[in-house]
Amino acid sequence: MTTPPTSHRWTLPFPPESLRVLTSGYQSWSEAEVRPLTDTQPRALLEWMLDQGQDPAFPPSGEAGVWRSHTLIALVRPDGGGWVGCLLDATRTFAQWEARANGEAVELTCTLEGPEVEVAFEETDDVLGTVERLAGRLGANMGARSPAPLRVWCSWYSYYRGVTLEHMLENARLAREHGLPFDVFQLDDGFQADLGDWFDASDGFGGHARDLPARLGELGFRAGLWLAPFLVGPHSRLRRDHPDWLLGDEDGSPLLLGNNWGGPYHALDTTHPEALSWLRDLAATCRAWGYDYLKIDFLYAASHPGRRHDPGVGRAEAYRRGLQALRDGLGEDGFLLGCGAPLATSIGLVDAMRTGPDVAPIWDEEARRVFLGDGSVPSARTALHTALSRWYQHAWYGPDPDVMIARRERSLLGDHERGALLGLLDVIGGVRASSDPIGMLDGAGLDLLRRSLEISTPDRPLTLTESLGGAVTHFTRGTFNLLDHPAGGLDPHSYSAAPETGEELPSQPVSVDLREGVTG
Repeated sequence: MTTPPTSHRWTLPFPPESLRVLTSGYQSWSEAEVRPLTDTQPRALLEWMLDQGQDPAFPPSGEAGVWRSHTLIALVRPDGGGWVGCLLDATRTFAQWEARANGEAVELTCTLEGPEVEVAFEETDDVLGTVERLAGRLGANMGARSPAPLRVWCSWYSYYRGVTLEHMLENARLAREHGLPFDVFQLDDGFQADLGDWFDASDGFGGHARDLPARLGELGFRAGLWLAPFLVGPHSRLRRDHPDWLLGDEDGSPLLLGNNWGGPYHALDTTHPEALSWLRDLAATCRAWGYDYLKIDFLYAASHPGRRHDPGVGRAEAYRRGLQALRDGLGEDGFLLGCGAPLATSIGLVDAMRTGPDVAPIWDEEARRVFLGDGSVPSARTALHTALSRWYQHAWYGPDPDVMIARRERSLLGDHERGALLGLLDVIGGVRASSDPIGMLDGAGLDLLRRSLEISTPDRPLTLTESLGGAVTHFTRGTFNLLDHPAGGLDPHSYSAAPETGEELPSQPVSVDLREGVTG
């Protein structure tokens, strides 16, 4: 049987109305933020949104003054001091933190789902520095990988599931013609016949995924491939041939979860020995085709609650087994980029990790975010909000704040909003990525794209006690305003780079006018 949960509890004698709470959600897309403790943490209203954006086994409560976080939590006093808790080994264990306002005190609980391991909890005069130090201990304990950042072009945000072999080659040819410094061209979702049927080409792709790497190599680029290796389509050949490999519901029937690709999907049971062998073979086959870079997506499916082949394996360990199988198949020298993944439990196996929701060519999808409580909805705002609030996770893997959208066509982003995305990439560091059709960009757009591909080291916040939008927004290199109105001297939805040393006038918001080619 799985290990029974254990809990640690503390009472913090400090008035809740004076505290802010820093949280990190369960997986890549789950909301991370810094908010007044007495606020209400958003909870997704629809079950499929819980499946795809939060932890269905430990979702937000929806109560005022109750905040839940995974792996790490911090409570911040007005003076910048406070309390920080952090799990120190996430290999087989999830840490579920809850801070609850209770009169003139705060009740803090850490529940360990999995084997009992060390949990650090400290009162400190410097919450910001303590968060970074404890996150660094966790990364060191788990052997965090830290390869050089890559510059990636991916097909998703331009072609979506309509991508073709020729789209990939056309953009690679244009990148070479313009001297764009990409390292990898990543083929995203749309090449495969179905989820799980990765070796079969879709009808519209115009070739096979194995045809691409050699042709990209001739143009001077590495080939990357997107997979959702733990998902199985309900009409796929894999589902038909191996129903016993699937995560089960309470009755043991194959579980359906989420809502994408037109409906729900199945999850692979990563405690099944034959499923693990299949995963190793999947990654090894992709490597043999010429892909030494894999973006592996929707990874939370392997840790979804359900009946498993081996009932003695908990959710965190089940996930880790599946991820290890992929690493074994790809090889130690291959590059794994995780996405939609339980974050800390991936440390040591992935090279890079998406640390926020998908970017989109719109600033906000307010109806879904506000009225349905889904903070994982793709948009520029949600990507900024969550990735900025996970600045410290560069100690766990190379951060991936997602793509820059430099284009003006097929985009509703304004100049300040593109400037905010550029600021995000600079502040967070890590992977640089683009998805714009290169032929769509004029000279100014190409210049902005080049700027977004400049590698930077991760920045750190100036403070956790001030915020322009419920996230970490004040960094040493500049300040973000995620609000819908001017604040702090900044326009809405903008980023203002900090003045250079010796500069007397305050910096202005970073904006890019692609029509005029003016950057200010």
